[in-house]
Amino acid sequence: MDKNVQYILEVAKCGGITKAANNLYITPSALSKFVQAREEELNVQLFHRIGKRFVLTAAGEYYVDRCKEIETIQKEITIQMERFSSMSHGMIRIGVQPSFSDLVLKDIIPKFQESFPAVKIILQEYSTGELMELLKKQQVDVVLATIDQKDADLEYRPVKMCEFVMAVGKNHHLATLAVAKEGFQYPWVDLKACEKEENVMLLPGSPFRQHADEIYGHYHLKPNVVYQISGTRTGLSCVAYHEAIMITLDHMIFNNPFSKEIVPLSIGDTPIQIEIDLIYMKDTVLKTEMEKLYEIICEAIR
Repeated sequence: MDKNVQYILEVAKCGGITKAANNLYITPSALSKFVQAREEELNVQLFHRIGKRFVLTAAGEYYVDRCKEIETIQKEITIQMERFSSMSHGMIRIGVQPSFSDLVLKDIIPKFQESFPAVKIILQEYSTGELMELLKKQQVDVVLATIDQKDADLEYRPVKMCEFVMAVGKNHHLATLAVAKEGFQYPWVDLKACEKEENVMLLPGSPFRQHADEIYGHYHLKPNVVYQISGTRTGLSCVAYHEAIMITLDHMIFNNPFSKEIVPLSIGDTPIQIEIDLIYMKDTVLKTEMEKLYEIICEAIR
């Protein structure tokens, strides 16, 4: 960063020379001379000297405000240059929830690379919260995730509206109890009938465990939790092969290796929905790539 910006900002932040010099790894005398030289160059006093304290003058406040803007612009330039550098090396970093990994690897990346054969894909699996933090820190370029809260600085491209359902084996007796119900796209089953069954839940603290707990809790029901699993895919294997049931999203059933063994049943008084989005920075330099990726994902996700 430009010393004219960095040094003045640090003195203003610390309110004095000694601490600011220590933070900048220079001597107090060198920093004091720099501030004085800058004031002489500008022909204006930036700081009142009150004992050892340095207090901004009106001109100093204006100068510091503009320096902060310059600092922000310089950081943005650095980030954008890093993005251009990544693209010059042919790389896009995609962050996904683990439940999307199979689909992305099998159907999405191969089709994307047909259009961009020179681009290297780095796939990272994390929870939604972790993915959003990585995106804000520019450590991934794009995220595919289910979202219920949105950030104004990010671009959200809706892929699919998903429904929370009860996943049961195709031969499970609950599948025979389910009935057609207006307003629901799948056969509907009463949650009271699910309460005593062998329920699979994700580990406490995970977003989908929270959703499942809230759904049962809304109807004052306490499920018989027999399996607590770290991932949806493993949970659905319990549903497919162990007569268990699990609250999950319909897309997770359809885009899962066990999809032929499991059926979704609608639950609740009204459909409980959440959106899958493709998310990236509004000022991304990868707009062409994002458009193609969005097109492929919309076709791939059932």
